[in-house]
Amino acid sequence: MPRARRSLIVVMIGMIVGALVSLGEAQEPGFTYLTAQDYFNAQFVNTRMPMRSRPLNDIRMRFRRGLSKRGIAVSLEKDKWPMGRVPYVISSSYTSAQKAVIARAFAGYQQKTCISFVPKRATDKDYVVISKLDGCYADFARVGGRQQVSLADECVDYATVIHELMHVIGFIHEHQREDRDQYVRIVWQNIIPGANGDFDKLTNLGLSYYNEGYDYTSIMHYESNEGSKNGKNTIESKQTQYTSIMGKASDFSASDLRRVNRMYGCWSKLG
Repeated sequence: MPRARRSLIVVMIGMIVGALVSLGEAQEPGFTYLTAQDYFNAQFVNTRMPMRSRPLNDIRMRFRRGLSKRGIAVSLEKDKWPMGRVPYVISSSYTSAQKAVIARAFAGYQQKTCISFVPKRATDKDYVVISKLDGCYADFARVGGRQQVSLADECVDYATVIHELMHVIGFIHEHQREDRDQYVRIVWQNIIPGANGDFDKLTNLGLSYYNEGYDYTSIMHYESNEGSKNGKNTIESKQTQYTSIMGKASDFSASDLRRVNRMYGCWSKLG
């Protein structure tokens, strides 16, 4: 898509969301919403750089999930955001430049999927709170009530925000799929003590693959030396040519988008 057209879309989305801000009610003290100006600024954000800060321990499971089902993203409706609508509030401590990055990520979801991050209204009981806590992490899927997304200063780049919001809408890491042993090898002896949980397979979550195979280029895949204690690889592809490209995504992969759109019934954007 030409840059001018993409920028126009971002601005149009910003105008719409800016109008919605005026409908927002009872935001929490110290929190606010993105504005039309933030979305205007979003057109100048660099979306071609990979993650600046690699988020370890970034997926938070708030509740035990008992249904054993293989996959990459939640399949149960109770774990999804109804109609793909994700109400949010955002900390007032973010700078204009940081809010532009977050706005660009929101706009990316709105342009390419049916997911929309919208200002929280007083009637919204389930919503996300985006603030600078301790590093980069997000509560997994829709858990009910107030749930957290932490984007500290080092986490506010486009790719990292996209990644964390994928956890919010119900996605685990690609290399934690139940079938990952067919595609990658985890080198456990090279992993930082205490970080093993980021490399465990996840199965008891009520998941689905959404008809997509393993994706080395997913925005949800770790880099080959992620969480390394010695600089050596922690993940290696069984097809060696993919080891060097894992975790280098700067945006959604085509497979990521198909999965999101199948998951949320967004048939018009499946192509």
